[in-house]
Amino acid sequence: MILLLAQGPAASTGNLQEPGAPGVPCRATGLLGKSTVFSVYGRAFGRAPILGRLGTYKSFDMMAADIPKWTDEIKKHNDNKTVVPGVHLIYAMASPCLSHGDCLNYLEGAVPNIVDDYIKPASARGWIVVLDTQLGRSDPVDQIRRMIEKGYLKYDNVHVAMDPEFRLYPDKPTPGVPIGTVDAAQINEVQKILDEYVRSQCLKTKKILIVHQFGDSNVNDGVPFMIENKKDLKTFENVELVVDMDGLGTPELKVWKYNRITDAKVYPSVKFGAIKVFYPNQWEKAGHYDRPPMTMEQVFGIQPVLGRLRMAVKPNVVIIA
Repeated sequence: MILLLAQGPAASTGNLQEPGAPGVPCRATGLLGKSTVFSVYGRAFGRAPILGRLGTYKSFDMMAADIPKWTDEIKKHNDNKTVVPGVHLIYAMASPCLSHGDCLNYLEGAVPNIVDDYIKPASARGWIVVLDTQLGRSDPVDQIRRMIEKGYLKYDNVHVAMDPEFRLYPDKPTPGVPIGTVDAAQINEVQKILDEYVRSQCLKTKKILIVHQFGDSNVNDGVPFMIENKKDLKTFENVELVVDMDGLGTPELKVWKYNRITDAKVYPSVKFGAIKVFYPNQWEKAGHYDRPPMTMEQVFGIQPVLGRLRMAVKPNVVIIA
Protein backbone atom coordinates (compact mmCIF):
# COMPACT_ATOMS: atom_id res chain seq x y z
CA MET A 1 0.00 0.00 0.00
CA ILE A 2 1.19 3.50 -0.69
CA LEU A 3 0.09 6.94 0.48
CA LEU A 4 0.01 9.96 -1.74
CA LEU A 5 -0.22 13.56 -0.68
CA ALA A 6 0.43 16.77 -2.51
CA GLN A 7 -0.34 20.45 -2.62
CA GLY A 8 -0.38 22.35 -5.84
CA PRO A 9 -2.64 23.81 -8.49
CA ALA A 10 -6.32 23.24 -7.87
CA ALA A 11 -7.83 20.25 -9.59
CA SER A 12 -10.98 21.02 -11.53
CA THR A 13 -14.27 19.56 -10.28
CA GLY A 14 -15.11 18.71 -13.84
CA ASN A 15 -14.95 20.35 -17.22
CA LEU A 16 -17.85 22.78 -17.64
CA GLN A 17 -17.22 22.98 -21.38
CA GLU A 18 -19.57 20.69 -23.31
CA PRO A 19 -17.63 17.73 -24.79
CA GLY A 20 -16.71 18.30 -28.39
CA ALA A 21 -17.83 21.93 -28.49
CA PRO A 22 -16.91 23.58 -31.83
CA GLY A 23 -13.54 25.27 -31.85
CA VAL A 24 -12.51 24.01 -28.42
CA PRO A 25 -9.73 21.38 -28.56
CA CYS A 26 -10.00 18.58 -26.00
CA ARG A 27 -6.53 18.04 -24.59
CA ALA A 28 -5.87 16.61 -21.15
CA THR A 29 -2.66 17.27 -19.23
CA GLY A 30 -0.94 14.89 -16.86
CA LEU A 31 -0.49 15.53 -13.16
CA LEU A 32 2.50 13.35 -12.38
CA GLY A 33 5.07 14.95 -14.64
CA LYS A 34 4.97 18.18 -12.65
CA SER A 35 3.68 17.02 -9.26
CA THR A 36 4.15 14.40 -6.60
CA VAL A 37 0.96 12.96 -5.17
CA PHE A 38 0.82 12.31 -1.45
CA SER A 39 -2.29 10.35 -0.51
CA VAL A 40 -3.63 9.09 2.79
CA TYR A 41 -5.25 5.66 2.62
CA GLY A 42 -8.30 4.38 4.44
CA ARG A 43 -12.00 3.61 4.26
CA ALA A 44 -13.24 7.16 4.92
CA PHE A 45 -12.94 9.99 7.46
CA GLY A 46 -13.82 8.70 10.91
CA ARG A 47 -14.40 5.14 9.73
CA ALA A 48 -12.43 1.95 10.42
CA PRO A 49 -9.09 3.52 11.42
CA ILE A 50 -7.71 -0.02 11.63
CA LEU A 51 -7.76 0.00 7.80
CA GLY A 52 -5.63 3.11 7.38
CA ARG A 53 -4.66 6.51 8.68
CA LEU A 54 -7.45 8.28 6.79
CA GLY A 55 -9.92 6.84 9.27
CA THR A 56 -8.16 8.60 12.15
CA TYR A 57 -9.17 11.98 10.71
CA LYS A 58 -12.64 13.39 11.20
CA SER A 59 -12.50 15.91 8.38
CA PHE A 60 -10.49 17.58 5.61
CA ASP A 61 -9.38 20.24 8.07
CA MET A 62 -7.98 17.64 10.46
CA MET A 63 -6.10 15.93 7.65
CA ALA A 64 -4.77 19.24 6.33
CA ALA A 65 -3.38 20.08 9.78
CA ASP A 66 -1.55 16.74 10.04
CA ILE A 67 0.02 16.12 6.65
CA PRO A 68 2.62 18.91 6.47
CA LYS A 69 4.99 16.68 8.47
CA TRP A 70 5.17 14.58 5.26
CA THR A 71 4.47 17.08 2.52
CA ASP A 72 7.08 19.55 3.78
CA GLU A 73 9.66 16.76 3.69
CA ILE A 74 8.59 15.67 0.22
CA LYS A 75 9.05 19.22 -1.09
CA LYS A 76 12.69 19.09 -0.01
CA HIS A 77 13.44 16.01 -2.09
CA ASN A 78 11.15 15.84 -5.15
CA ASP A 79 13.06 18.12 -7.51
CA ASN A 80 10.95 21.21 -6.87
CA LYS A 81 7.70 19.62 -8.03
CA THR A 82 4.46 20.66 -6.45
CA VAL A 83 2.91 18.28 -3.93
CA VAL A 84 -0.75 17.36 -4.40
CA PRO A 85 -2.55 15.81 -1.43
CA GLY A 86 -4.94 12.96 -2.04
CA VAL A 87 -7.77 11.28 -0.16
CA HIS A 88 -7.29 7.60 -0.97
CA LEU A 89 -10.63 5.90 -0.30
CA ILE A 90 -11.19 2.14 -0.08
CA TYR A 91 -14.17 2.52 -2.37
CA ALA A 92 -14.91 -1.18 -2.92
CA MET A 93 -13.80 -3.31 0.04
CA ALA A 94 -13.58 -7.07 -0.40
CA SER A 95 -15.34 -9.21 2.17
CA PRO A 96 -15.50 -12.98 2.81
CA CYS A 97 -17.50 -14.41 -0.06
CA LEU A 98 -20.30 -16.52 1.37
CA SER A 99 -22.84 -15.90 -1.37
CA HIS A 100 -23.19 -14.95 -5.01
CA GLY A 101 -22.26 -11.49 -6.27
CA ASP A 102 -18.99 -9.58 -6.35
CA CYS A 103 -18.39 -9.76 -2.57
CA LEU A 104 -17.58 -6.05 -2.36
CA ASN A 105 -18.83 -3.49 0.15
CA TYR A 106 -19.13 -0.21 -1.74
CA LEU A 107 -18.59 3.14 -0.08
CA GLU A 108 -22.04 4.32 -1.14
CA GLY A 109 -23.37 2.16 1.70
CA ALA A 110 -21.36 4.10 4.28
CA VAL A 111 -21.08 7.66 2.92
CA PRO A 112 -24.25 9.64 2.12
CA ASN A 113 -22.81 11.49 -0.87
CA ILE A 114 -19.32 10.75 -2.17
CA VAL A 115 -19.40 13.70 -4.58
CA ASP A 116 -20.50 16.32 -2.04
CA ASP A 117 -18.64 14.82 0.93
CA TYR A 118 -15.31 14.08 -0.75
CA ILE A 119 -14.91 14.92 -4.43
CA LYS A 120 -16.04 18.54 -4.44
CA PRO A 121 -14.41 19.51 -1.10
CA ALA A 122 -11.14 17.93 -2.25
CA SER A 123 -11.27 19.82 -5.54
CA ALA A 124 -11.86 23.11 -3.72
CA ARG A 125 -8.54 22.53 -1.90
CA GLY A 126 -6.64 21.45 -5.02
CA TRP A 127 -6.57 17.85 -3.77
CA ILE A 128 -7.36 14.64 -5.59
CA VAL A 129 -9.55 11.69 -4.64
CA VAL A 130 -8.47 8.13 -5.40
CA LEU A 131 -11.21 5.49 -5.58
CA ASP A 132 -9.60 2.16 -4.72
CA THR A 133 -11.24 -1.17 -5.53
CA GLN A 134 -10.15 -4.44 -3.94
CA LEU A 135 -11.86 -6.31 -6.81
CA GLY A 136 -13.29 -9.25 -4.83
CA ARG A 137 -15.13 -11.47 -7.33
CA SER A 138 -15.48 -8.60 -9.75
CA ASP A 139 -12.94 -7.70 -12.42
CA PRO A 140 -11.09 -4.49 -13.33
CA VAL A 141 -13.27 -3.64 -16.34
CA ASP A 142 -16.55 -4.01 -14.45
CA GLN A 143 -15.21 -1.88 -11.62
CA ILE A 144 -14.15 0.99 -13.86
CA ARG A 145 -17.45 0.91 -15.71
CA ARG A 146 -19.28 1.09 -12.40
CA MET A 147 -17.35 4.19 -11.37
CA ILE A 148 -18.16 5.81 -14.71
CA GLU A 149 -21.85 4.94 -14.41
CA LYS A 150 -21.95 6.44 -10.91
CA GLY A 151 -20.63 9.70 -12.37
CA TYR A 152 -17.45 9.93 -10.29
CA LEU A 153 -14.89 9.94 -13.07
CA LYS A 154 -16.33 12.99 -14.82
CA TYR A 155 -14.54 15.04 -12.16
CA ASP A 156 -10.98 15.93 -13.11
CA ASN A 157 -9.69 15.40 -9.57
CA VAL A 158 -10.92 11.78 -9.31
CA HIS A 159 -8.55 8.91 -10.09
CA VAL A 160 -8.54 5.13 -9.70
CA ALA A 161 -6.59 2.41 -7.88
CA MET A 162 -6.88 -1.36 -8.12
CA ASP A 163 -5.68 -3.89 -5.57
CA PRO A 164 -5.18 -7.37 -7.05
CA GLU A 165 -4.23 -8.73 -3.61
CA PHE A 166 -7.88 -9.08 -2.62
CA ARG A 167 -9.23 -10.45 -5.86
CA LEU A 168 -10.94 -13.73 -5.03
CA TYR A 169 -10.27 -17.00 -6.78
CA PRO A 170 -13.46 -18.79 -7.92
CA ASP A 171 -13.26 -21.50 -5.28
CA LYS A 172 -11.81 -19.42 -2.42
CA PRO A 173 -13.98 -17.41 0.03
CA THR A 174 -11.35 -15.28 1.79
CA PRO A 175 -9.90 -12.13 0.17
CA GLY A 176 -6.12 -12.25 -0.01
CA VAL A 177 -5.88 -16.00 0.66
CA PRO A 178 -4.13 -16.73 -1.58
CA ILE A 179 -2.87 -13.41 -2.96
CA GLY A 180 -4.94 -12.44 -6.01
CA THR A 181 -3.80 -11.46 -9.48
CA VAL A 182 -4.94 -9.62 -12.60
CA ASP A 183 -3.64 -9.91 -16.12
CA ALA A 184 -1.93 -7.12 -18.04
CA ALA A 185 -4.63 -7.45 -20.70
CA GLN A 186 -7.25 -6.48 -18.12
CA ILE A 187 -5.22 -3.46 -17.05
CA ASN A 188 -4.83 -2.48 -20.69
CA GLU A 189 -8.59 -2.71 -21.22
CA VAL A 190 -9.18 -0.47 -18.20
CA GLN A 191 -6.66 2.02 -19.59
CA LYS A 192 -8.42 1.95 -22.95
CA ILE A 193 -11.77 2.72 -21.31
CA LEU A 194 -10.26 5.56 -19.28
CA ASP A 195 -8.44 6.95 -22.28
CA GLU A 196 -11.60 7.02 -24.37
CA TYR A 197 -13.62 8.46 -21.48
CA VAL A 198 -11.22 11.36 -20.93
CA ARG A 199 -11.36 12.15 -24.65
CA SER A 200 -15.15 11.80 -25.01
CA GLN A 201 -15.84 13.96 -21.94
CA CYS A 202 -13.23 16.54 -22.91
CA LEU A 203 -11.66 16.33 -19.46
CA LYS A 204 -8.75 18.58 -18.59
CA THR A 205 -6.72 16.06 -16.58
CA LYS A 206 -5.44 12.63 -17.53
CA LYS A 207 -6.62 9.82 -15.27
CA ILE A 208 -4.16 8.24 -12.88
CA LEU A 209 -4.49 4.46 -12.58
CA ILE A 210 -2.62 2.96 -9.63
CA VAL A 211 -2.12 -0.80 -9.47
CA HIS A 212 -0.90 -2.11 -6.12
CA GLN A 213 1.70 -4.86 -6.25
CA PHE A 214 4.26 -6.73 -4.18
CA GLY A 215 4.46 -10.02 -6.05
CA ASP A 216 6.22 -9.81 -9.41
CA SER A 217 8.07 -12.00 -11.90
CA ASN A 218 11.11 -9.70 -11.59
CA VAL A 219 11.11 -10.40 -7.83
CA ASN A 220 10.07 -14.07 -7.94
CA ASP A 221 10.01 -14.61 -4.16
CA GLY A 222 7.13 -17.07 -4.07
CA VAL A 223 4.37 -14.44 -3.98
CA PRO A 224 1.91 -14.77 -6.90
CA PHE A 225 2.71 -12.40 -9.76
CA MET A 226 0.01 -9.82 -9.04
CA ILE A 227 0.15 -8.47 -12.62
CA GLU A 228 0.40 -11.51 -14.87
CA ASN A 229 2.14 -10.98 -18.22
CA LYS A 230 3.26 -7.57 -17.00
CA LYS A 231 5.58 -7.03 -19.96
CA ASP A 232 2.44 -6.77 -22.11
CA LEU A 233 1.31 -3.57 -20.38
CA LYS A 234 0.70 -0.68 -22.77
CA THR A 235 0.69 3.09 -22.49
CA PHE A 236 -2.31 5.26 -23.34
CA GLU A 237 -2.27 8.96 -24.07
CA ASN A 238 -4.79 10.00 -21.42
CA VAL A 239 -3.78 7.61 -18.64
CA GLU A 240 -0.88 7.81 -16.18
CA LEU A 241 -0.28 4.21 -15.13
CA VAL A 242 1.38 3.88 -11.73
CA VAL A 243 2.78 0.68 -10.22
CA ASP A 244 2.72 0.91 -6.44
CA MET A 245 5.04 -1.03 -4.17
CA ASP A 246 2.47 -2.18 -1.63
CA GLY A 247 2.85 -4.63 1.19
CA LEU A 248 4.47 -4.72 4.60
CA GLY A 249 8.17 -5.09 5.23
CA THR A 250 11.49 -3.67 6.30
CA PRO A 251 12.84 -0.63 4.44
CA GLU A 252 15.48 -2.73 2.71
CA LEU A 253 12.92 -5.26 1.45
CA LYS A 254 10.57 -2.55 0.21
CA VAL A 255 13.32 -0.62 -1.58
CA TRP A 256 14.61 -3.78 -3.25
CA LYS A 257 11.12 -4.73 -4.42
CA TYR A 258 10.25 -1.20 -5.53
CA ASN A 259 13.36 -1.05 -7.69
CA ARG A 260 12.49 -4.34 -9.37
CA ILE A 261 8.76 -3.91 -9.94
CA THR A 262 9.21 -0.41 -11.40
CA ASP A 263 12.31 -1.23 -13.48
CA ALA A 264 11.67 0.47 -16.84
CA LYS A 265 14.27 -1.71 -18.55
CA VAL A 266 12.20 -4.77 -17.72
CA TYR A 267 8.80 -3.07 -17.97
CA PRO A 268 9.04 -0.25 -20.54
CA SER A 269 5.40 0.77 -20.10
CA VAL A 270 5.83 1.49 -16.38
CA LYS A 271 6.50 5.23 -16.43
CA PHE A 272 5.41 6.11 -12.88
CA GLY A 273 6.09 4.50 -9.51
CA ALA A 274 4.55 4.72 -6.07
CA ILE A 275 5.36 3.40 -2.64
CA LYS A 276 3.05 2.78 0.29
CA VAL A 277 4.25 3.27 3.83
CA PHE A 278 2.40 1.59 6.72
CA TYR A 279 2.47 3.21 10.14
CA PRO A 280 1.42 1.60 13.42
CA ASN A 281 -1.84 2.78 14.94
CA GLN A 282 -3.58 2.13 18.22
CA TRP A 283 -6.44 0.16 16.66
CA GLU A 284 -4.28 -2.32 14.76
CA LYS A 285 -3.10 -5.12 17.08
CA ALA A 286 -1.75 -7.70 14.62
CA GLY A 287 1.47 -5.86 13.76
CA HIS A 288 0.46 -5.00 10.21
CA TYR A 289 2.87 -2.13 9.70
CA ASP A 290 6.37 -1.54 8.36
CA ARG A 291 9.26 -2.13 10.75
CA PRO A 292 10.29 0.62 10.76
CA PRO A 293 8.35 2.87 8.38
CA MET A 294 10.62 4.49 5.81
CA THR A 295 11.57 8.13 6.23
CA MET A 296 10.91 10.54 3.38
CA GLU A 297 14.67 10.82 2.86
CA GLN A 298 14.73 7.06 2.28
CA VAL A 299 11.59 7.15 0.13
CA PHE A 300 13.23 9.67 -2.22
CA GLY A 301 16.62 7.97 -2.29
CA ILE A 302 18.46 10.70 -0.41
CA GLN A 303 19.46 8.28 2.35
CA PRO A 304 20.15 4.56 1.86
CA VAL A 305 18.55 1.79 3.85
CA LEU A 306 20.48 -1.15 5.29
CA GLY A 307 22.81 -2.74 2.77
CA ARG A 308 23.34 0.65 1.10
CA LEU A 309 20.24 0.16 -1.00
CA ARG A 310 18.59 3.27 -2.38
CA MET A 311 15.44 3.97 -4.32
CA ALA A 312 16.62 3.89 -7.93
CA VAL A 313 13.93 6.30 -9.13
CA LYS A 314 12.05 8.82 -7.03
CA PRO A 315 8.39 7.88 -6.62
CA ASN A 316 5.68 9.91 -8.28
CA VAL A 317 3.16 8.93 -5.64
CA VAL A 318 3.59 8.36 -1.93
CA ILE A 319 0.78 6.64 -0.05
CA ILE A 320 0.57 6.36 3.71
CA ALA A 321 -1.64 4.02 5.66
